[in-house]
Amino acid sequence: MGIFSLFGKKNNDLEKKSPEKASAQKTRSKSLNNATPNAQDDEALSQSVMAQRHIARATERKIDAIEFEMSRDMGKPRNIPSQTSFVDTPTLSPVAAPNSLQLDQDSASIEFASTVPATDFLLGQSPDIAASTLTQSESVPVLEEAAILFASGQKEVAEMMLQSAIEEDNLGNAMQTAWYMLFDLHQISNNQAAYEQLSLDYASKFETSPPIWDSAASKARELLNTQTVEVTPNLTFPATLDAEIIKLLERLQSLSKQSQSLKLDFMRVKQVDPIGCGLLLRSLKNLKKTKHELILVGAQDLTEKIRAILEVGRRDETEAPWLLLLEVLQLLHFEKAFEEASIDYCITFEVSPPSFEAPQNRVITATSDIQLVEEVSNRFMMPAIIEGRTDALINQIADHAKTHSAVLLDCSLLERVEFGASAQLLSGLVPIAAKKGITIQFHEVNYLVTCLFNAMGLKNVAAIFPRKH
Repeated sequence: MGIFSLFGKKNNDLEKKSPEKASAQKTRSKSLNNATPNAQDDEALSQSVMAQRHIARATERKIDAIEFEMSRDMGKPRNIPSQTSFVDTPTLSPVAAPNSLQLDQDSASIEFASTVPATDFLLGQSPDIAASTLTQSESVPVLEEAAILFASGQKEVAEMMLQSAIEEDNLGNAMQTAWYMLFDLHQISNNQAAYEQLSLDYASKFETSPPIWDSAASKARELLNTQTVEVTPNLTFPATLDAEIIKLLERLQSLSKQSQSLKLDFMRVKQVDPIGCGLLLRSLKNLKKTKHELILVGAQDLTEKIRAILEVGRRDETEAPWLLLLEVLQLLHFEKAFEEASIDYCITFEVSPPSFEAPQNRVITATSDIQLVEEVSNRFMMPAIIEGRTDALINQIADHAKTHSAVLLDCSLLERVEFGASAQLLSGLVPIAAKKGITIQFHEVNYLVTCLFNAMGLKNVAAIFPRKH
C-alpha cells in the first residue's frame, strides 16, 4: 500500500496549483532550461528522491504490518483463566429469616477463602492502613443484614431494622455505627426531615453535636439521578508514542465495542515518532467515524510534542505526524491553530490545504491543570452506584494500579454497591492486591457500604476508611 493511499493524499483535482505557484514553477523551469546541465547533479538529485520514496514506502509497510498483526491477534481465540465464581444476589423479602441470610454470608466467605491473601501480608505494606482498624471490629449480624438489604434494593426494610436496633440499644460498641448507617440512609434517600429528627435524638443520647446534613451532596445526587451514569473506560498512553502502543490500541479497539464513551489520557506522553503517530491517527479516525464520545486529557500538550518533530519545508518519511496534528486540533476545536498548521503542511508537501471540519461526535477536553491535581491526589474516583457487571470498573482500577503502588479509591460519591456487584468487586480486586508492592484503600466510604464490604470480606484485601461524620 502506498503512502498516498494510506494517509488520504488529496485527489488530483485538489492538488492543482494556484496561479501564483504555477507562475513560480514556470519561472523555475525556464531558469533550469537556460542553465548548463550537469549530469552528475541530476543523478545525485534523482538518487536522493528515490531514497526518500523508498524510506516512505518502508515506513508505511511497517505500519501496515503492525496493524495486520493486531487484526490477526484480535481474531485469535484466547484461553480465559478460570475465575472464582460469583455469589448470586440473594432475593430477600421483608420477612427474610436472619439464619438464611447468615448462611448466604458464610457461603460467600467460604467461596472466597481460597483466593483472599492474608490480611497482614497485604495490609502490612502501608503505615496508614492501621487507621482502618475501625472496619476490622467484630461482626454484628443485624447491621450486616441491614447493609445487605440496602445493597439489594430493600431500603425500607433496612431502615426499619436500623431504627429497631437503635431503639433496643443493645449493640455495645457498635451502637454508634448503627446511628451512622441510618444517617447515611436518610442522606442518600434525600429525606432531610427524618435526618433532622434523628439528629435531635442523637444529640439527646450522646450529648454531642450530631452529623450535619450535607446539602451539597443532595444537589450532586439530584444531578446524578437526572442522567445515566456509566463507567467510562480510561486508556493512559505511555511516555513514548511509538510502535509499542499497538497493544494499547488493541485494548482501545476492544473497549470501543463495549462503550460509546472513551477517555484517552496523553498526559504522560513525552515524545512521539512517525509510526506511533500513524497508528494513533488511524484509531482516532475510526472513533470519529463511529461517533464515539471522547474525553481527551492532555491533548493540547500532545500537539506540542508532535510539533517538536516537525519542520516546515522538510519532507520526512511519512505525513503521519502532520495529519495527526491536524486531526487532534480538529478534535479540540482549535480552528485558528488548525488553519496555521494546515498552511505549513501545504507548504511542506505542496498540496492544497485541508479545510477545518468540526467533529460530529462529542469531544470533551480536560486541562493539564485539572489532571495534575488528580495526579497529586493519586485518587481513583468511584461511581455513585455499582451494580451489574463490574468488569469495566475492575479494568480501570487495574490500569490505575499499573502506575500507582497505593491504589486510593475515592468513595465520596459512592452511595450503594449491589450485593452481587460487591462479590464481583472482591473477586476482581484479589489479583490486584496480590501483586507485590500494591495496596488498595477505600476512602470516604459511607457506613452502609462499609458494613457491606466487611460482611463480604473486602477488609481482607483492602483498607476501608469510613466517612467522617
